[in-house]
Amino acid sequence: KKVFNNSFNKAVEIILGCKGKVIFAGIGKSGIIARKISATFSSVGIPSFFCDPAQAIHGDMGQIEKKDILVIFSYSGNTAELTNMLKYANRYRIKVIGVASRPESILLKASDVKLILPKVKESDMTGMVPTSSTSITLLLGDCLATTVMYQRKFSKEKFKVFHPGGNIG
Repeated sequence: KKVFNNSFNKAVEIILGCKGKVIFAGIGKSGIIARKISATFSSVGIPSFFCDPAQAIHGDMGQIEKKDILVIFSYSGNTAELTNMLKYANRYRIKVIGVASRPESILLKASDVKLILPKVKESDMTGMVPTSSTSITLLLGDCLATTVMYQRKFSKEKFKVFHPGGNIG
């Protein structure tokens, strides 16, 4: 079964064709996941950074250019802090890849590519703490990164250039 229909492939295609930076965004736990995925992209030679949507409305949107793309994570897709960033992207025709679990959410309605996460039951005893949802979001982000790496024929030698420190380097 095709989980993402063709949207995963389209997201990969947009990332591969990006002439600027791949900018990741999210609030709360989704923001932490977005930071990690951005770090992965940077470490494999894809210019990337994390932009906090709450800070972006206080001037950080100046970092986002027309040639960039935004990958925005929000499990609900209705996080209020995303609204201004989405308006900015729309105004300047910046491509948005939205990652959320609700197809009718604000985020996915405003996204050029919609990656719909499955609805999951959180694994904690209250069923409310982002646990299962953050795990599948992280998995999706890592799948995007590794697919882009594969398409770019990324090698161990190239990785050592971007990651010379630690045991990996």
